[in-house]
Amino acid sequence: MNSVNEKIFTIILKKLSGYEGFIIGIFIFNYLSVGWSLWQTNNFLVMLLEALFLFAAILAFTLLLAAVPCRCIRKILGSLIFYISGALCLAELFSIYTYNAVVGPGIITALLETNSNEASEFFKMYINWSWLLYWLFFFTAAYLLKKKAFFQSGFFAKHRRGSFVPVFLLISGITAGFSLLLCYKPLILSNLLDIPAVRVYAAAQTAISNIRTYQNLDQEMSATDDIIGNNSTIPNIVFILGEATNRNHMHLYGYSLPDTPNLDELRAKNELAVFTDCISPHATTVGVLRELFTFCNYEADKPWYEYNNLIDVMNAAGYKTNWLSNQESSGIWGNVALLYAKRSAFHEFTSMRESHEDYGTLDEDLFPLLDTAMKNSAGKNFYVLHLMGGHSLYYKRFPYAFSKFGREDIVRDADDDKKTVLAQYANALYYNDYIVSGIIDKFRSLNAIVIYLPDHGETVYDDNSGFSGHVEENPNHYMLEVPMIMWASDEFKRTYPQKWASVTAAIDRPYMTDDMIHTILDIADIKTTEYEPERSIINVEFDASRQRMVQGRNYDTQIRSEAAR
Repeated sequence: MNSVNEKIFTIILKKLSGYEGFIIGIFIFNYLSVGWSLWQTNNFLVMLLEALFLFAAILAFTLLLAAVPCRCIRKILGSLIFYISGALCLAELFSIYTYNAVVGPGIITALLETNSNEASEFFKMYINWSWLLYWLFFFTAAYLLKKKAFFQSGFFAKHRRGSFVPVFLLISGITAGFSLLLCYKPLILSNLLDIPAVRVYAAAQTAISNIRTYQNLDQEMSATDDIIGNNSTIPNIVFILGEATNRNHMHLYGYSLPDTPNLDELRAKNELAVFTDCISPHATTVGVLRELFTFCNYEADKPWYEYNNLIDVMNAAGYKTNWLSNQESSGIWGNVALLYAKRSAFHEFTSMRESHEDYGTLDEDLFPLLDTAMKNSAGKNFYVLHLMGGHSLYYKRFPYAFSKFGREDIVRDADDDKKTVLAQYANALYYNDYIVSGIIDKFRSLNAIVIYLPDHGETVYDDNSGFSGHVEENPNHYMLEVPMIMWASDEFKRTYPQKWASVTAAIDRPYMTDDMIHTILDIADIKTTEYEPERSIINVEFDASRQRMVQGRNYDTQIRSEAAR
């Protein structure tokens, strides 16, 4: 029996001889992000079991690769697998460093929906020459590792007493795999143990499936016939959809720089209802828009596009719907906002451009579009104005005349480059204040209510971090905390005093904007079969105890409390 075992060991060693660098490299490339994820969740025993299982799986795979009869094919396959694994590892490391998250559907969707201008902005914001040096060093080290420059070739073959090591690792890995399957199945089902290739492939499949769904939705979605009550009489309801606006960087919400002078003045005159505790359900536009304008929420039991949407409801209730946008007018990958725009009675964009085309239009170009829409108004009108707001790169979001703040105005402890970006973001919000207040002024003489709500927030080097932006997979509270403001004209307040009183009484209630459709319909006095009064922040039946869950985490007890520590 011993001789049989020795023969088996010898065969295994012979097959693995010369693949030491390949094995070590593939293990490192695939384990780094998995180990990081497990470390973040304090699953230290699982880290060990996963390492044993992964190493055994790589040994088994290498044996299969070594069994390929054609040497040329073996070399090509080995090199492809090695360097693709290295590239995926590098992408995961960049994602972890930049977003504090591994690659997921949100990041893949953002990549697929990014146009050339946004890609250029991304590279300018996050990638500099030092990153190119890091990449060069990474692949140079990978090449040398594969060529076994760091150790002698055929290590195991030259140490006969260590010949049992590969077999021992195979047996240990199989045992570890069974242990994971039996004791840690939830981690497997949650994809926490997936290697980068599996995770990126699954994320890409999900993202592409969603994008294809978006492309077909306009035909699949039908106008609602679920209205059960329509007492709507408000002539003008205006919804300003902002972009990437962190309320913690607004003077209106206590920020040190005076970047919201117009809104500050309106609040001083008691013209504004400033909601203090609103968050978005996601940290990216696509994720938010799937829920903001539909009855879908995190408790939903079916896909978002199977729920009625706000545009169709307002159309059916007799409103002339207008979608005016400073974002892209069409996209090669599809666009949720575009879906809603096309379902509106009137939609217009500041410029006609595809996803891949450049843009540099400022939000003020929405003013003439709004003027035209108002001249062609009906008895009842619903307006959506989609801004660029605080979208990065921030210096492209405001004209030179609004360069109010410089890095010398930033009192935070940060280097000059970060202070420059912080000042640019403050200027973007200063300009955004001008845009929002300017839209309000256009409705001052009418019977109107105006709601301002950005899709999601933005972190801008907050809490001394090195990150500026937003990411779906691992949002912090700055990416979720958004301003929500309501303004009503004097005529609206005279006509609907109780309604405005309900608005002002609700400003301190905790709210997540995946329920926003309920609030808008409540304001409009429209009821559908999917409407729930306890989800409207202005309703006396509002449920303030609802948990605000984001990516499976409780905002109040986990995400916000993490920031307090």
